[in-house]
Amino acid sequence: MRCDQVLVKLFPRLSGVVIEDVVDVGTGVEIVAHASGGSAVCPDCGTGSARVHDRYERRIADAAVGGRPVAIRLTVRRFRCDMAPCGRRSFAEQVDGLTFRYGRRSVLQRAMLEAIARFLAGRAGARLTRMLCVSVSPNTLLNLLRSLPAEAPEKSPRVLGVDDFALKRGHVYGTVLIDIETGRPVDVLPDRTAETFATWLEQHPGAEIVCRDRASAYAEAVRTAAPDAQQIADRFHLWKNLCEAVEKCVVAHRSCLLAPAEEDDQVVESPAGSPLLEGKRAANIRRNHAAVHEMYDKGVTIQVISAKLRMDRKTVRKYAHAVTVDELLVPPQQSLRMLQPWAEYLNMRWSEGCTDSGRLFREIQQRGYKGSSRSVRRWLQPLRDQAAPAPKRSEAPTVRQVTGWLTRHPDTLTSGQQLHLKRILNRCPELATVHERVRDFAKMMKNLEGHRLPAWIETTETVALAPLKNFASNLRKDFDAVTAGLTLPYSSGMVEGHVNRVKFLKRQGFGRANFDLLRRRILLTP
Repeated sequence: MRCDQVLVKLFPRLSGVVIEDVVDVGTGVEIVAHASGGSAVCPDCGTGSARVHDRYERRIADAAVGGRPVAIRLTVRRFRCDMAPCGRRSFAEQVDGLTFRYGRRSVLQRAMLEAIARFLAGRAGARLTRMLCVSVSPNTLLNLLRSLPAEAPEKSPRVLGVDDFALKRGHVYGTVLIDIETGRPVDVLPDRTAETFATWLEQHPGAEIVCRDRASAYAEAVRTAAPDAQQIADRFHLWKNLCEAVEKCVVAHRSCLLAPAEEDDQVVESPAGSPLLEGKRAANIRRNHAAVHEMYDKGVTIQVISAKLRMDRKTVRKYAHAVTVDELLVPPQQSLRMLQPWAEYLNMRWSEGCTDSGRLFREIQQRGYKGSSRSVRRWLQPLRDQAAPAPKRSEAPTVRQVTGWLTRHPDTLTSGQQLHLKRILNRCPELATVHERVRDFAKMMKNLEGHRLPAWIETTETVALAPLKNFASNLRKDFDAVTAGLTLPYSSGMVEGHVNRVKFLKRQGFGRANFDLLRRRILLTP
């Protein structure tokens, strides 16, 4: 194979030029060439011309070969346009597959950089280009990304998915629109208001089915701008709302979670070194626990309780889910766990009559203990208070654990969890009713039996459980969309996946990308 044939194989984009020389310039390779065509087409009027006006040299950066950058010194001609109506008097010829107007990069290199910009954006993309011997700045990649077309289609897809995502968590939210049938994003809106979404639907007609969550703003927008479209309430959000109602029911009957002593399979000893907190701190915890449960049991939300009591929401949630206040009074155990290797020795010395904590501290210190004498005193305190640890009932499961047992598929529960749940349901008929209602709803949702929804709502509204009754009543407010969600196979699962992808793209930009750049990355990133 001749040298020119090898070059054509390695550089198919150079088939439209005549290669004059290949020069090693130390830092890379330069290819000297000129265009081989006899004529060119005017970019304005499309008329061919063979009348040469002049020539000039362009320097085109191409993709690297063998780990070395490649530049093409291309001599091109300017042709005269002889069409009188055309306003252009002369134009430069372009080589198909190699050059484009006003470009200093080859078509291949620009395509590479555009792909890098779509996947990695600025800084990460710039680091990759250095490895590819095409070093460009982050701003260059961002400018390339902004130059790519990212317009929404004129018509809305037939099955449209909509959901919100956080631009600034807790403060500013946007909306992402997804074509459910193709799985591709359609557009990104700067907020989640009904007005913005309704305007978009009016400008992009054609949506026949709209998958959404339980947000009222999106429902109102569809009713206003696309009244003929079938709204579908997402099954995941329906199940999430049901789980929240179940959790409130469990909190209201948390006393049923404590097993009577005769039901315990075994007596569990109080762990050494686990005394409850006392003093002013314990009094504050007891007071706050009572205040939180007084409001939480009445149905007040955690956010409102947090504002009224001026407590952190995480703390309020922890207090609300604590079955008894004693769960909150157990001090940190890290320092006491350090004594576990010497527990047997301390018990032996205690049984021998040595009750001096200072002496015992010095003895285990000689055996390698690195902790403090205060930890030794705390560890010995229960032994001083009583000759032997008092038996107590096994720990009650938490509210969240029981909620999970009630809402998970029975086949996913272990035998121990099934036994715990069975005992709780035997003690509490209200939670047994909750379990029966949840199982019936799960069956209806899994089998897409939306026609059974009216009967389920009527039955649930008769139970003496306010959270469950409220959930059933709220389904009536969005009855058509909920029925469609429990009947049709469409859901917002794909939209939730894209929301997760949006979070990744935001983190990749370190949270500094403005809305325009983030929108382009969402729409253009494969």
